Amino acid sequence: MEFNIKEKAALTEELNRGIISHAYIIEGAAGVGKRAFALEMAKAILCTAQTSPCGVCISCRKCAEGNHPDLHFYAPDGNSFKVDLVRDIRRGVTLTPSEGDRAVYILQDAHLMTAAAQNALLKVFEEPPLGTVFFLLTEKREALLPTVRSRGRIIRLSAAEDEKIYAYLKAQFPKAEEKALQDAVRMAEGAYGRAEAILKKEGKTEREAALKLCHAVFKPGTRYGLYTAFLGQARKRESLVQIIDNLTVAARDVLCAKLNCGTGTLLSTEEAADFAAENTGVALYEIFEAFLECARSLRRNTDGGTALTELCRRITQGKG
Repeated sequence: MEFNIKEKAALTEELNRGIISHAYIIEGAAGVGKRAFALEMAKAILCTAQTSPCGVCISCRKCAEGNHPDLHFYAPDGNSFKVDLVRDIRRGVTLTPSEGDRAVYILQDAHLMTAAAQNALLKVFEEPPLGTVFFLLTEKREALLPTVRSRGRIIRLSAAEDEKIYAYLKAQFPKAEEKALQDAVRMAEGAYGRAEAILKKEGKTEREAALKLCHAVFKPGTRYGLYTAFLGQARKRESLVQIIDNLTVAARDVLCAKLNCGTGTLLSTEEAADFAAENTGVALYEIFEAFLECARSLRRNTDGGTALTELCRRITQGKG
């Protein structure tokens, strides 16, 4: 099933008319299809047919197989793009394309680039060699420096309709139970990649851990009790980041239940209402902000124990 059809069609038409920017910033939630979108556009740029992407020429086939010499894909090293990795990219763009006259560079999770890494990239990003095209994939453009944002064309990928995601999951997982399909659609928030990961049970441990922690977060208790509940998660950094991300969604669910402005995605309506009854709207907003800041700190490589200590302080302080 196709997603982001309108955005793909609009950009493909431009590319076929020879309107090609040197840099695109593709923004959208995790799992919304940024990488698939960029790969399809890379095919269109590197395709040798008159109308691209044809899908059958040698260039399109190489792109689909992931072995085109002029298609370069970069992902963060751990929790961020290091300056050395960006320097490798800068060295790479000075080389002449191996086939044709263009080269495409796709940077996954560009929002994880440090300020130093973004500044190191800036020179080639604003004045790349002729024929070089960048795709920066990001969940939030605000994480990119203004100087970087201003030099790329921003394309926002929107969330898919629940009906489309359900149909996609039904085709991909024909043996899945109906409740599992409905839960995946509800939690995906329009991101088919996230829905697929949920059904594949990727991150299931982290989601279950987050759900267990909700009682300590939203019910009355002490800061020590809250920190003790989190303590076992601090040792596994990657897992901790996912748990905090899930708790951020849960906090939003509870806040929406308190304000009567939407249904839950991670929590059921009943669970969210129960937790909402235990807190004021101001407290829930502070909890939500505390999780957002904790996630940012962890992605900036703050020590897990330090980040959790500050998180627990803000939560208990917000609850009064």
